Amino acid sequence: MTLVRLNQPRLMNRLANEAFYGNMFSDKLESNNNSNVDYRINEEDTIVNIEFAVPGFSKIDLEIELDNNFLIVKSKEREENDVRTGFSAFEFEKRFKVSDKMDRDKISAHTENGVLYISIPKVEAAIVKPARSIEIE
Repeated sequence: MTLVRLNQPRLMNRLANEAFYGNMFSDKLESNNNSNVDYRINEEDTIVNIEFAVPGFSKIDLEIELDNNFLIVKSKEREENDVRTGFSAFEFEKRFKVSDKMDRDKISAHTENGVLYISIPKVEAAIVKPARSIEIE
């Protein structure tokens, strides 16, 4: 048996998002994206949380836009490269398609310790309510 290594992170991210979230929150990445930024999507009953690993970036270095049905997370252009320490400024852009089940007006974000946190609440109609018994009169 031969093992084949699949080294296509964008494809794997898209397939994982479709498997776990269906079309509710699918990852649409730009093909010209040169840098990989690690991120994690966590869906709860009432909210979807996205965490980006962005060490070295502050909130003034990052942009989040909502354009029609797409949530766009990207870095602003940085000019400095510190060759002496090995730090280099890189640019990234990630696009996510946001479904109608998300409340676009209540998206919030903050950074802490090199992590960008984005929270997208679900609309009331999309929240799954627990099963309950109905009494017969």
